[in-house]
Amino acid sequence: MELNNISNLMSWKEPIAKSFNIRHIPSNLLLDKAGNILAKDLRGEALRVKIKEYILK
Repeated sequence: MELNNISNLMSWKEPIAKSFNIRHIPSNLLLDKAGNILAKDLRGEALRVKIKEYILK
């Protein structure tokens, strides 16, 4: 599984954080191949279920 970390070290003024409405750290987004947001800030079992759901589509 590929995991990318993105930062321009601009804190909350960072354009990528603004475009994805990131308001806290840590934060995570689950994106599809086209870059669409499938889920935001899932952890543990909820994240596993969502990934499995997407893979089985």
